[in-house]
Amino acid sequence: MYIMKNFVDVRIVSDGSPFDVAYDIKVEWLVNGKWELYRGFNSLSDDYAITNAHEAAMRAIKELAKEAALEG
Repeated sequence: MYIMKNFVDVRIVSDGSPFDVAYDIKVEWLVNGKWELYRGFNSLSDDYAITNAHEAAMRAIKELAKEAALEG
């Protein structure tokens, strides 16, 4: 696994060959101290997988910010 971009509580990772795994580009977020899948993309079938992953990461960051605002 290769961390392509790290936004502290959200990250974009490359997880192997698109032939070997369902999602080779993943957006993960930190939930209760554990990294969980937020959204996955397969670069073999999605020409814009990295762009779409970046957009999904921004949505995840907004969701986390919204949750933090409600808690605080």
